[in-house]
Amino acid sequence: MKNEKVEKLSSSGRKGPLQVLPTETYFALVREKLAENGQAYVRVTGTSMQPLLRHLRDGVIIEPPGRIRPGDIVLFDRRNGRYALHRVIRIQGDRFTMAGDNQWYLDRDLPLNQVVGVVRWVDRGGRKISCEKFFMKMYARVVTALSVPRINIRRAVGWLVKPFRRAGSDHRKGERG
Repeated sequence: MKNEKVEKLSSSGRKGPLQVLPTETYFALVREKLAENGQAYVRVTGTSMQPLLRHLRDGVIIEPPGRIRPGDIVLFDRRNGRYALHRVIRIQGDRFTMAGDNQWYLDRDLPLNQVVGVVRWVDRGGRKISCEKFFMKMYARVVTALSVPRINIRRAVGWLVKPFRRAGSDHRKGERG
């Protein structure tokens, strides 16, 4: 398999704790590996893609962006020193919308030319899972289809309970004083 030769940039090559690199240095290495090998390993950090991708436990193997489709997970350069590994929800010309599977908002109107790579494999405990497997494709379709309704429902619930939160906090203030 092509991906078995991918070097894990997140480890020091020896047993023990992971080597911590500044974000700029780490992603410069990722870009370098993509250019050299056509693939790069990225350690997952954060909880925005849970339950599929777990913080500091999983990794992904990315390839340079070719054809990007809704449902793909992309590594996006925010151009502010930060990167996001999120799912593409919609593509409109040369712009797209993305969201983490565990997030309550959409990142809209993003330029496709800032996509660094597309996830092709998930590394879970040394087991490589292709994003082309039936289960992974079905999961991506369901999550993508439900992203906008899920986020809109969350907003509506927040809007509906907002007056009750204020009333409850006002009531508690009166009890203390």
